Amino acid sequence: MQKESSQSKKILVVDDESQARRLLVQILETAGYECMAVKGASQARQRLGEQHFDLLLCDVRMPGESGIDLIRHVAAAYQDTAIVMLTAVDDRDTSGTALDIGVYGYIIKPFRRAQILISIATALRRLDLEKESRAYRRELERTVSERTAELREVNAALKVLLRAKEADKTDMAQRVIANVKQTVMPFLEKLGESPLKAEQRAFLRIVEQNLDDIVSPMVKTLSSSYLNLTPAEIQIANLIRQGKRTKEIAALLNLSENTVVSHRFKIRSKLGLKNRKVNLASYLKSLQ
Repeated sequence: MQKESSQSKKILVVDDESQARRLLVQILETAGYECMAVKGASQARQRLGEQHFDLLLCDVRMPGESGIDLIRHVAAAYQDTAIVMLTAVDDRDTSGTALDIGVYGYIIKPFRRAQILISIATALRRLDLEKESRAYRRELERTVSERTAELREVNAALKVLLRAKEADKTDMAQRVIANVKQTVMPFLEKLGESPLKAEQRAFLRIVEQNLDDIVSPMVKTLSSSYLNLTPAEIQIANLIRQGKRTKEIAALLNLSENTVVSHRFKIRSKLGLKNRKVNLASYLKSLQ
């Protein structure tokens, strides 16, 4: 950030002594500062409310509201205004209070021109650095907030994608298992019941083993969702999860309704739902 010249800086001088006000204004305006001078705290408050000042040069002891009370107000209400104190009494308690409030400089009367200009320049430079620091912190906080929001969005999107991927994997496994059982196994079973030569039966066992090797990992994946269910229970659990009723499941699997009811009872027991008023279909959907 480019350093501003003294000509662009505005200073408010507050001193109840007219001679001191005139001298201070003369020194500061000669150095290129824009000045306004008032004789008390109430006038200073009014001017501060009307326009911005880069620096307040304020006497400590004044009639009415003291300089200490004024700088306490300015330090709290005008963060971008530096404060330099003037006092005719070198009092340790007063100077300590002023420094605690946050003044940028403390000048003892009678003052010299060089002392005034050095204190003012130092205070304004410190103010510029503090403003730059505050702006940097605000920008950093904004950047962190934006990046945090972006990361939350990315994280949420990744979670959705992972859930969709897991759902796709589960659905694919279910379809493969169902297709094998419905379209392949019945014919292999019929083939096994027919008269075969020893060599043909050996080939049949190889085919059955290879199919088992393909399907078994999928059954294990589904079983991890459905705890310790048997393959038959997994098949029925999947149909329950899809919203099928006992009668429909019995017809689909060529089982009696009593057998399906028995499987449902075992499934509830293995899932820890025995004697609990929990809808089995809803619970199975929550496992996916």
